[in-house]
Amino acid sequence: MAEDYTDIMAAAAAAAGLEPPAIVTPTDHWVELNGINFHYLDWGNDHLPHVVLLHGGSLTAHTWDMAALLLRDSYHLVALDQRGHGDTDWTPEDQLGEDNSDLMLEDTRQFIEHLGYERLTLVGMSMGGMNTIRYSARHPEGLDAIGIVDVAPETMREGQLEMEAFREATETLRNFEDFLDRAIRFMPHRAPEHLRYSLTHSLRQVPDGFTWKQDHRPREGMEMTDDEREAERSERADALWADIRALQSPTLLFRGADSKILSHDAAERAAAEMRDGRLVVIPAATHNVHSDNPKDFARELDAFLSEVLP
Repeated sequence: MAEDYTDIMAAAAAAAGLEPPAIVTPTDHWVELNGINFHYLDWGNDHLPHVVLLHGGSLTAHTWDMAALLLRDSYHLVALDQRGHGDTDWTPEDQLGEDNSDLMLEDTRQFIEHLGYERLTLVGMSMGGMNTIRYSARHPEGLDAIGIVDVAPETMREGQLEMEAFREATETLRNFEDFLDRAIRFMPHRAPEHLRYSLTHSLRQVPDGFTWKQDHRPREGMEMTDDEREAERSERADALWADIRALQSPTLLFRGADSKILSHDAAERAAAEMRDGRLVVIPAATHNVHSDNPKDFARELDAFLSEVLP
């Protein structure tokens, strides 16, 4: 993590066409939960309505930074580095055989308990969106609203394969600039200054150069046959549909107009299955809705919360 990243944050915001009230960096915090040490960001203004943010796989708490610059004057934003991501610890060796989604569900429960807010909004993207759905279905108390970003029980395999291929091709590279060049080719729709900012928070130095902060160690189940993997995927999807139907708070589902992960049909079905769900499609955005188009994402989240918060 850069010690002082104000300048590259300002450059990223300008490149993304943002005009935030101020360039402000969040404060770093650590807490031990569920057997490991967690890192999270706090954007201040804790007298405002609390919004807890859960990032997607391979990302970090800083993935919300551009949107946070636009929202921090209206909400108290707290973004968690989930286990095995960012500056949070990796799962201990003796827990690698446990279901990672169940570990993350308990992480989320303990983190929200640690924060101690009477009321809050929970927003999650992709992996964090699934954690948001699972947590919210089981712990509706205290949740004023829910935001889910570009994920549903049915997702498209094409986009997942593309992201996996990109990660594998960039597991370790000699120079930071090599990562930036690959990222620019993979995400040509995102400004290079914004990609540089994101990579600054997503990479760590190793003897051979740079690598992702994410935990990519093999876990049990990776050696399953295609049939076994498909059966497990179907079982998880059925469980997630049940969780979506159990959501009690007003819920906003975001879809990137150019997403290769969440189809429009699957998004419409998911929103329709929710007790109080609505769908918004964000233009000029892929799966990383809040990063590709932070301005429209922030505007839609603000409009939703302004309507539903008590």
